[in-house]
Amino acid sequence: MNRKQSTEPWWREPTRAQWAAFLAAWSGWILDAFDFTIYILAVPAIAKEFGVSYTAAAGSVTLTLLVRLVGGFVAGAAADKWGRRLPLMISIVWFAVCDGLVAFAPSFGWVLVLRTIFGFGMGAEWTSGTTLAMESWPERSRGIASGILQGSWAIGYLLAGVVSAWILPRYGWRTLFVIAAAPAILVFPIRMWVKESPEWHASAARRAKTSFRDLLRPDLLRAMGFGSLVMGLGFGVYYSLVGPAYPAMLAKEHQLDATQIGHLLAIFNVGMLIGAVITGTVAKRFGVLWAVVLPALLMVPLMPLFAGASPTLLGTGAFLGGLVGVGFTGVTPLLLTDLFPPELRARCVGITYHVGAFMAAFIPPLVTGLSERGGMSLGTAITYVGGTFEVLLAFAIAAPALVGLLGRSRLSRSPVVAD
Repeated sequence: MNRKQSTEPWWREPTRAQWAAFLAAWSGWILDAFDFTIYILAVPAIAKEFGVSYTAAAGSVTLTLLVRLVGGFVAGAAADKWGRRLPLMISIVWFAVCDGLVAFAPSFGWVLVLRTIFGFGMGAEWTSGTTLAMESWPERSRGIASGILQGSWAIGYLLAGVVSAWILPRYGWRTLFVIAAAPAILVFPIRMWVKESPEWHASAARRAKTSFRDLLRPDLLRAMGFGSLVMGLGFGVYYSLVGPAYPAMLAKEHQLDATQIGHLLAIFNVGMLIGAVITGTVAKRFGVLWAVVLPALLMVPLMPLFAGASPTLLGTGAFLGGLVGVGFTGVTPLLLTDLFPPELRARCVGITYHVGAFMAAFIPPLVTGLSERGGMSLGTAITYVGGTFEVLLAFAIAAPALVGLLGRSRLSRSPVVAD
């Protein structure tokens, strides 16, 4: 059996049930990314229609990210108690319905309320879906699966860019949100074909003995603190690079139309998808340290290229921004699920990931605010903020690995998911 596992191609090892669980989480994250991203792309049109400032419209992204923490915690508790599948289905319906209703919003206040509530379902989907996928997948190839799973966000963003480039100029921003209601239909195949995580079933005896106080154990608090810091800095990088400021920069400072902006976003997300698969694979084989620190530091001198210092190379900058700048996201599912035991995993993962999102929730208005009030271009603001977060992320990963804070096996060598 060991010989077979070592020589058989990784994609042949998973069973049909394992593929179904993975594809459910993968598809859910694609649709989540699509629904989240169309708002970013529609912000200029929404701000114009309702007569609000661009910073105010971009600031609604902050509210979405803040509420993700609540959704992640609630879904984590539900997933540990009742299984990973049910919260996944509920979350998909939730964010699809909320986004669909935005199409009929009579005022910006209603947009704000619906996008804030949307954040609850968004946080719940990642927590339950990622836990289900990583627990169901064979341990040998979880690094590749981690990269493909997290890289699916890039596919959702890519689809949003393509759809918005076609819909916005012809039918307006409201039609985008009608399309965003479509993910709700994913619930039916999940209900029929996806089975519960075997690790969740196997941890039943230990799970029955756990309580909220177990989350306060020193080892878990230390792991959640480290993970939240890393997630916060990673989110800081992402929202610096492709938050609302990026399409605004392309439109205002480079006079690109919606179609051209959509093409650059597509290029960025192709790079991100490739980078996520590479870093997830590297993390499993050589450790998280190498998979995150090297690309993060390499991106710092590339930031001006990404931010349009050379307008003729915007496409190259977009691709490198995705590949090098945020490709490290492929490590996320592997790292977080490795940090926590199965009986507490969903709760800890939900808290950790979304505390990180909470920490970075103010990055979108920070970047636009630096430009509007700090007297600098959007490109310069993106360069400064994004580069700073890349350096901080590299340091946050390297420092505990060097001092052995969490054990070298989790950072500088291949992680092993807790039994």
